[in-house]
Amino acid sequence: MAKINEGYKIVFIGCGAMGEAILKGMLGGGLVKKEQVTAAVPTAKRQAYLQETYGIAVTGDNSAAVKEADLVILAVKPQMAKTAVDQALVDALPEKANILSIMGSYDLAMLHALVPGHPVIRSMPNTPLAVGMGMTALTADSQVSEETLELAEAIFRSCGETVRVDEKAMEAITAISGCGPGYFFVVMDALADAGVMAGLPRALAIKLAAQTMAGSGVMGLKTGLHPAQLRDQVTSPGGTTIAGIKALENHGVRGAFYDAVQAVLDRSAALKK
Repeated sequence: MAKINEGYKIVFIGCGAMGEAILKGMLGGGLVKKEQVTAAVPTAKRQAYLQETYGIAVTGDNSAAVKEADLVILAVKPQMAKTAVDQALVDALPEKANILSIMGSYDLAMLHALVPGHPVIRSMPNTPLAVGMGMTALTADSQVSEETLELAEAIFRSCGETVRVDEKAMEAITAISGCGPGYFFVVMDALADAGVMAGLPRALAIKLAAQTMAGSGVMGLKTGLHPAQLRDQVTSPGGTTIAGIKALENHGVRGAFYDAVQAVLDRSAALKK
């Protein structure tokens, strides 16, 4: 894991649910000390919460926050990027500052236009970061040093897993892991509803569905087996599981996921126009 010296300063521009998950992981994992972190958020209520919960410096002034930054984490919603990263902030950035963005629809070219002259890392995390089980893809421009890229990996490994990719893969990754939790929550809800219909109490049905999904995912990661092999392990000839799988196939579950991923790709392309 990359080491962060005590003089290194990290600044969050925006610190909502995703930003807070990253902050919590960094501090909880001992990657940085609270004195090294500043968060710039607009509301007094959020400022008070972050200061009281994590003991970090907080401010409502974005440009003041970045004046001594070594790494600036852009953790605002993409539609707020140009408001949060205004000319005053750009002018206040130290020449040494690197930029790490979690704004999914902002590619490297757009980030360079937003913060010209600074090395940029683009990331695609997902919401399970909040429970230390996130999946984050990273890509960077040629200005980013190996040391800084390793630091970015360490930040996201404090709350999940990471992978380095070429930028051309980022849109597909967004459609799979970035949006994937939303798909799985729909599946979890549907499976729990089916359990209720079968006579189970809702709380029990939700727990059964959630733990089964979580355990299946971990099993896939730890065994390294193809999903079809794992499916075969639970699918006896002429048994109950294959009957259920046949029903899913009859209702086009595979095609639905293909269409979901394509819909994300299409929407992402439309948002960039």
